[in-house]
Amino acid sequence: MKTLTGKSNSLTSEQEKCTEADRTLTQLFPKRRIERILFILPPNGDESIFAYDIAKRGRYENYPPYGFGTLATFLRNDGIEIRVTNLSNTVLDVARKSENEKDFDFLSIIENELKQALDDFDPDFIGVTCMFSQTHVSAKNVCNLIKQIAPDVPLALGGVHPTNSYEGKDTREMLLKDFKVDFLFLFEGELSFRDFVQVVNKQLPTSELAQVIFTGRSNHIHFTQLKKPNSEDLNVIPAFDLMDLENINKNGKIGKFYYLLEPEAQFATVMSNRGCRGRCTFCSVRSFNGKGVRGRSVQIIIDEILLLRDTYNVSHIMWLDDDLFYNQKHTIKLFNEMVRQNVGVTWDASNGVMAASCTEELMYAAAESGCNAINIGMESGNPKILKDIKKPGTVKQFLKAAEVLRKIESIFSHVFIMIGFPGETYQMMMDTIEVALEMKLDWYNVNTLMPLPNTSIFEKMKEEKLIKKVGFESMRFSGGSYGKVKTNEKRRDLLAKDFKNTFASFDLDTIPNPLDLDKIWAYMNFHMNFVRLFNENRSMKLRQQIKNLENICTLVSPDNAIAQYFYGYLFFRLNNYIEPKITKRLEDTLEKHPYWQKHFSDFNLSPEHLLTANFPGMQ
Repeated sequence: MKTLTGKSNSLTSEQEKCTEADRTLTQLFPKRRIERILFILPPNGDESIFAYDIAKRGRYENYPPYGFGTLATFLRNDGIEIRVTNLSNTVLDVARKSENEKDFDFLSIIENELKQALDDFDPDFIGVTCMFSQTHVSAKNVCNLIKQIAPDVPLALGGVHPTNSYEGKDTREMLLKDFKVDFLFLFEGELSFRDFVQVVNKQLPTSELAQVIFTGRSNHIHFTQLKKPNSEDLNVIPAFDLMDLENINKNGKIGKFYYLLEPEAQFATVMSNRGCRGRCTFCSVRSFNGKGVRGRSVQIIIDEILLLRDTYNVSHIMWLDDDLFYNQKHTIKLFNEMVRQNVGVTWDASNGVMAASCTEELMYAAAESGCNAINIGMESGNPKILKDIKKPGTVKQFLKAAEVLRKIESIFSHVFIMIGFPGETYQMMMDTIEVALEMKLDWYNVNTLMPLPNTSIFEKMKEEKLIKKVGFESMRFSGGSYGKVKTNEKRRDLLAKDFKNTFASFDLDTIPNPLDLDKIWAYMNFHMNFVRLFNENRSMKLRQQIKNLENICTLVSPDNAIAQYFYGYLFFRLNNYIEPKITKRLEDTLEKHPYWQKHFSDFNLSPEHLLTANFPGMQ
């Protein structure tokens, strides 16, 4: 029997454990029958980090509950009735429709939605998922509320964050203390969760329980058998009828490249394979999905996309894959079949692809099949950092991939950059800037490292006392709509910081103070993204970039004066004139937020350039 490593069961024999588990199941499910299961997706952030204005303008990510959809397909095949309550979509929907913030009560919205779902559906079992560490507090609050409303309905928690937190030695007790649930399901649940239901329904023996922890006792019962779905298991189409795709698209964004398409475009997510070949020390994919990559069949993927297109009017998909280009032969076949079968949707790889896989053959096939944007996972341009974080990529491979992508102008190419690795000096960060500038791709997403539980970099930083206190409340990415980087009166855009002399002020061989990483972020963002726009002359790239800048000025950071300036510049390049309202908005922003004025002086920027259409950086 294959088991999870490093864990001991509280009961000494399998027979004793099964007997105790069977007794507990009978207590929790007196009829020993599960007929209706309610799945609940919590908001991605709790009330303390939720911003009404961001929700109102539709900036928050709003992904379909794809995992619940896959589970539902398995369970429906066994005759189980499933309902999904997407609280993340609910709060965004109410925010979008509300007249003002006074009419919006985050906690009441969640409580009312939960009460209605529980009353209407009367479930026998409730499952809550928690994908991200930043969702910990939100998921905890939702679970506590469920226990108050329906204390007699058994409650389970699963997902990436609970799995990694339970497997991590520094976070397990914190997880168990915070979540008052009856069961924890670890790792991928298609098989183990389905079998759990069958055990409760006495269709399988208790010994078939896997990847589940009975948490309602002082001595937890842990079934360590691992049931990992194989490629054939994954060849199912999720229950999209449970996902409310139309409203999800209205209330938020799917992926990172929504701005490249028309606002009315309908987005959805699709997975072609699961897992990742990489072993990056900062990533939890391998910890959750295990070694290796399991691919779905080409035809089942195409059938899924055609269903989305024909039934739900979907015109664009975001691949959920963590290693989309893992099997080049399989991937090229998929793209070629999408063309041959006239699938007719566009797609992006927001989650990132490996540079080494971006060959000319694959990327031309990708473009022909509808690819309009990808992310390259680079992280660093310094060889030592790449080696330390076990990144499956080299500077040579990054430059080679960029050479290929520059030839295919229809693909808008982003690059993931990360700063703040242990031992990373100013010079190492300068190496990243130099490689990025040499790559000459379209945009660079810079993030500060957030070490996640049950990753090797987390353990290393704990040992080196770089993490002084472990707490879920502080686990948030620097960027993104729920990240720490926001623009409002209390928390300015990081570009508003004084960053002109960021690298000139320090010995490049020293390691930055964590407090200085915000300035480094601003410096890199300005020089690797905005300034380079003066040198862009390709018409297709100018059209892509103005959509990118319009998105920043409208949704991401409405008071970002630098983005407004460069939006005006791009507008002039494309139209040979500048609308007065563009200049007026920049002037108003500079007057309202004087801190931008210093940056304009530092870098020789001025609203006068928009008035006169005379930009000093133009070549």
